[in-house]
Amino acid sequence: MKKLLISLLLVLFIVGCDEVILPPVEEPIEEPVIEEPKPIDENYYRLFDRDVEKTFTIEISQTEFNKLDQYMVNYRNQYGNYKTDQVVSGKLTYEDDLGTIIMDNIAFRGRGNTSRVRLINDDQTWNPSHYKVYFDKPLYLDETSEAYKTIDKRRVFGVSELNFKYNRNGDSSYVSERYSYELFESYDVLAPKITHAKVFLKIGSKKMDMGIYNIIESIDKDFLQKRLNENDGDLYKSLWQQYGPATLEANYPSGAIGIKHELNNYFPAYDLKTNKTNNDHQNLKTLITMLNDLDGTYFEQYLEANFEVDALIRYLAVGVLLGNPDDYRAMGNNYYLYQNSDTLKWQIIPYDYDHSLGQGWDGAPIFSNYTVGSDIYTWGNLNRHMLNREVSHPLVDKLLKIEKYQLQYEAYLKDLIDNHFTFESYQLLFETTMDLYMLDATSGLIKIPFGLRGQSYFESKRQDVLSQLEYYQNNPSKRP
Repeated sequence: MKKLLISLLLVLFIVGCDEVILPPVEEPIEEPVIEEPKPIDENYYRLFDRDVEKTFTIEISQTEFNKLDQYMVNYRNQYGNYKTDQVVSGKLTYEDDLGTIIMDNIAFRGRGNTSRVRLINDDQTWNPSHYKVYFDKPLYLDETSEAYKTIDKRRVFGVSELNFKYNRNGDSSYVSERYSYELFESYDVLAPKITHAKVFLKIGSKKMDMGIYNIIESIDKDFLQKRLNENDGDLYKSLWQQYGPATLEANYPSGAIGIKHELNNYFPAYDLKTNKTNNDHQNLKTLITMLNDLDGTYFEQYLEANFEVDALIRYLAVGVLLGNPDDYRAMGNNYYLYQNSDTLKWQIIPYDYDHSLGQGWDGAPIFSNYTVGSDIYTWGNLNRHMLNREVSHPLVDKLLKIEKYQLQYEAYLKDLIDNHFTFESYQLLFETTMDLYMLDATSGLIKIPFGLRGQSYFESKRQDVLSQLEYYQNNPSKRP
């Protein structure tokens, strides 16, 4: 009764007031909807299983091959190189212990930046060549047909395309590039999957054993979806092309950012691979402007808000140990930039590591001994030598002047040497690969016998970096 009386008095008091002030009503907080990761095709793991021997046979009719060869010759006559992306139709057969996968209506072409050549010369001699195979490019079909629509959405091994890369450097271990990508991946840096396979190329009635190839996953929307569960952001392939290196300097030429159009011989340094419709590239331009204009605390705050900094530092640490002189840090070359559509943060993704672990190009004349002895901070600037002017790489140059990032970088180098970057892990990958393909190494067009190498590189690189870490820990004022 007393509670009822109090309630009535409260109501009368409120009604008698000119203005009623009610306590705010808290809106229910909506939990963000987190999409479940899309299931990955089990054949994706089958393809990239390092313990399984694999064989690919690519078949191209004589008519289709003649067409492809003419595309390449015409392009060479017009532009001085073979970098046409025009494709022809073919058939792919994959074989392993689990069985055979046959795919008709694939699209096929040569690939490579400076390494692309004709597949067969006028005298009918075959050239070692890199290839690209597409599973989602319908050729010679009506766009309204069901066959066209099926191929347009087709995935094989969970991917829309594959890269076939031969052992151009004559690496007797066969595993330097694979070890490089797997080290990045094991250290939480996005990197493509890679495997080995025996490759046959059949043109018309002629079948050639091409030897052992690296089969490499493309960095594309499928790649991003598998790793990030989203793929709607801007993805740029960054290469030294007609407009110079992709250093992220502010003074880039007007055509350096764009969308490749090889039929017009247009190859931008920053080549947009996604979101190509009505894209003004403003997000990348803003990133480049901020990297160059900001310094100190402002640079650090911007980077933390707009870049995956931890992954970047891991990328740099792994890069020092691999010793590839043809990357962003030394050349402004061979990397992807991706802006995550959920976090809006940029991320660097490495690719093309055939020059690594003491073989391939040594980086002369700026580097010597395959980067062993190169300072972990000053490193080497090939762009300065090649362009004969001062060249900066602001993403790294400024990052490694900040103390907390220096300490993180050094800690990652030490951890990699202690737990990841070992000759024993490299040797295990070599032995696994050799056991599968030893008899194939000298049976094809590309004859490179298996031979374990790299021990001196691992030992020298590990000791060199450990000595530098000790020096900088004892002399912190000597850091940049």
